[in-house]
Amino acid sequence: MRQKPLAATRPARDITEGFVNATKQLPPGVLVKDAYFTLFEAVGALEIMDSKMDSGYIPAGDTFEATFDVCSPLDAAEVLWIMDEIFRLELIFHDGYPLSQNLFTSLHIFRLLEPDNRYPYNFRYDVAAPGVANDSTNDDLVHVVLRAYCIAVIKCCELTLNMIQSQTFYEEEDFVTYLFGRELLDDMEPQETLRILVDAMDWVDSSDLEGPLKFAIKHRLVAREDMLIAMDGRDEQWVKVKSKIGAMEKHHSLAKPTPDAFSDKVQRQLATSTPPRPMPQLDWHDAHKKWLQFCDDMLAIQALTAPSVRQSPQCLLNATWAFAYRDPVPNTYARATMQDVLTGENNVAGDVSHFDLMLNDLRDLVLPGDPLADPESFQIEVPTDVRHQASRLIEEFMNRMFSEYLNIYRTICQNRCRTRRLFTQAVPLLDELECDARAADEHLNSIVAPRKLRHQGMTLTLTPFSLWTRFYKLQISAWVIQLGFETDLYLPSEFCMMYILLGSFCTMRESIVKSLALLADRRLEDLVKMNGSQNYIEQCRSSKQWYHSLCTMAKGTLGMAYALQRLYLLLEHTKLIDTSPKPYEESQMRHEARMKPLLNLANNAEFTLGYVQDMKEESLASTIKETCDFAQGHINTARHWFSEQRTASPMQARCVGTEDRWKRELKSLETVCVATSVAISQLLHICEKHGKRSVDTGVDLRSLVEVTIPPPGKRYHDWWVVPQLKEKS
Repeated sequence: MRQKPLAATRPARDITEGFVNATKQLPPGVLVKDAYFTLFEAVGALEIMDSKMDSGYIPAGDTFEATFDVCSPLDAAEVLWIMDEIFRLELIFHDGYPLSQNLFTSLHIFRLLEPDNRYPYNFRYDVAAPGVANDSTNDDLVHVVLRAYCIAVIKCCELTLNMIQSQTFYEEEDFVTYLFGRELLDDMEPQETLRILVDAMDWVDSSDLEGPLKFAIKHRLVAREDMLIAMDGRDEQWVKVKSKIGAMEKHHSLAKPTPDAFSDKVQRQLATSTPPRPMPQLDWHDAHKKWLQFCDDMLAIQALTAPSVRQSPQCLLNATWAFAYRDPVPNTYARATMQDVLTGENNVAGDVSHFDLMLNDLRDLVLPGDPLADPESFQIEVPTDVRHQASRLIEEFMNRMFSEYLNIYRTICQNRCRTRRLFTQAVPLLDELECDARAADEHLNSIVAPRKLRHQGMTLTLTPFSLWTRFYKLQISAWVIQLGFETDLYLPSEFCMMYILLGSFCTMRESIVKSLALLADRRLEDLVKMNGSQNYIEQCRSSKQWYHSLCTMAKGTLGMAYALQRLYLLLEHTKLIDTSPKPYEESQMRHEARMKPLLNLANNAEFTLGYVQDMKEESLASTIKETCDFAQGHINTARHWFSEQRTASPMQARCVGTEDRWKRELKSLETVCVATSVAISQLLHICEKHGKRSVDTGVDLRSLVEVTIPPPGKRYHDWWVVPQLKEKS
């Protein structure tokens, strides 16, 4: 039988040398691929030998680990530089960057945190305590002074993380708390760390270091001691911290750079599933300024929650807004501390209980001069006493509302986008609670005689729970819209609609306040006639003054909203703002998406697309001049009310402790009024100049006028967007 010929065989050849020589001609990151290279293979290839993705990639001539010996002696200037560099990196950590990009790159800190390093946490594992077997001053500078400083920094980081993680924050968005498998010296308490710092300071005092360097190193140890005490709960210590940090810059020039003591190679040894991140850049002088700002923020917390502020819920609420709008915005630790002061341990700043805070809020807004909101009524234990029954009902209502009420303060302390998002979630919840509040009002009016008042042929009945809940729901709804402008959420074609809705919320809120003012008037008259409690009379008078301030601001806000609503409506009709249909867009669906948190509320007007279109038709007069005149009238009204608000006292406006911000706010609003008036006049002038008078003739001004919408940060007030008009040449 014929056999098949054997296949030709080729001799094996070693291609290793040729392959290596060929690959050396390619720079890192270049791929050799065919036409069928899949996405999965591409990602896999990118992760290999790319320093941005592959933490194990070692460039030619480099080493896997840093070669610097943390136990080697250093002179005083080098130790000073390392301390200042750690100080700089700590600020980057407070800015929200992961520890792998800042403090963990310090080889001295990294040595203390290594898993096989045990208490008492030394740089050298073969000695029992710092200072043992050290023969020179330079040795002790490392093993006594620098070790103490590094341990104190680590404990400050631990206290920072404990504070942030105990409050509401958003991982990666606000802060990165990941420790990459390391522990922050868990076996050592802050008090022991303070003793180590004191020992290091004693060593410096007894050393033979040169005068300026000796003072600079001692100064940094003292500053770190003060910071550790402050972060451990002694808030008054921040004054000393700021003073010490302020003086650091004088000595920084004495430092001798020692960059080898820091390396991002430590990222290769950290437990993480994410690729290495680039090191953020921040020079020491900028970090020093930011540290001073950080101290100012911590001191502001104490000022904004002072006894004169926290006794009034509305003053405290305005103070919380003032803190959130500090410039620059406070970092996550400062905002977490503010949350802790406001909501920690069931009281505000360890003084005013949350129960008293909310009860005072109810009393000031809906029950001024009423024994129902008197704390003494809650001490009565006789079941048949009406005050006991009413106080138990109020307590039940407050228990249902506590969470959402305190969340208002927490929410304001978040980053601005989160603040708006959380408020959108609060509106439907408050709407549901409004139904519970109505039931509670019915129960209350069955226990006590209803407070009624005849006014202009109508009967006003005091329903404190539902009025209080509705007031906050409308207030938060307005904040949602205004924060949407600040976060640049809306398209220019939506500005008119959003100012229409803002005006609607202001109108409804003003109506509530007017009703409360009328009821407070009657209550005050009755108290004066019956020679009632002087305390109750003062409560009524104080609330009446606050009601007037609320109405004044509501009228001013309403005037600006109406004016901008008409201005943007004219810009739409003159084609200066594009409102043409977009591909794959349906107006009803877009409206529902934008208005989702404000739709389907059981106790609100229906803000449907039809409602918005009807409001636009009502706002547009037959001529451009008439519409502009209406808008100018609204602006003049707003300016009048803002001018009147300037005459209110801080207590009347409930801005005790935030007077400066209140004055700046009014000035900004008046500037917005002026800018809006100018824009309206410009538009009218251009239209009349070119004979464009009617709004019914399809006026197109795109060839005549250029409209610029200023972005957030470039406006007179971020909540009020005034378009800038420029006539084309």
